Amino acid sequence: MKNTLFFALLIAFFLAGCATYNVVPQNIARYDKGIEILDSAQPNSKVQLEISQNKLGGLSNPPFVFYLGAQILKGPDILLDTSNLSASQNGKNLDILTYPQILESNEDFSDVLQDFGIPTPPAPISNTNIITPLFYYGRGGFLAYNMMFSPFIISDFSSQQMMQEQRQARKIMAANYLRKTTLSVDGKAKGGFVAISPKNIKAGTMVLKVILGDEVHYFHINIEKK
Repeated sequence: MKNTLFFALLIAFFLAGCATYNVVPQNIARYDKGIEILDSAQPNSKVQLEISQNKLGGLSNPPFVFYLGAQILKGPDILLDTSNLSASQNGKNLDILTYPQILESNEDFSDVLQDFGIPTPPAPISNTNIITPLFYYGRGGFLAYNMMFSPFIISDFSSQQMMQEQRQARKIMAANYLRKTTLSVDGKAKGGFVAISPKNIKAGTMVLKVILGDEVHYFHINIEKK
């Protein structure tokens, strides 16, 4: 009887930890090939979010990833990186992953990158080099969409296909991750991918706050249990 109760509690705990959620952004401005685009405009700055994920949780429990682009219209130069961002849900802060954490992680970003139109090819056939689009520059709006192709040659023929694809995805994510960059009135919009740890994400409204100088941009995303 005790063993039965123990296993029942264990299964219930396991199923609770595997909860899946729908990602439903509020105030979507437009779509581009399935990507949801959110805009926020203030007198001196603009911010754009691009979201391709519509599911969170489950066994894989991936981070929540979005692409953030920003532009200033007036005023002095502004330094932009993940320290300009904060995320919260149900009154609790969520962890925004740093660039070193991305490099050291074992996360598989293949699906989210493919949803953004960036393929992550598996291990190549012997003596075959694959050229992969390495840089992502955002879509539409004030972000100039321009997918640049850069030689990113894969030559590790002994790796397993899945592990190779995951490593490739992390390299692409890291190459495009939001790091220190200067925004200036004379410059173009800039940005990068941002990942939020799934550890404390539950059902409720996620609030993303982006601070540029004296201006604050808010975005709201509903996380709904399936």
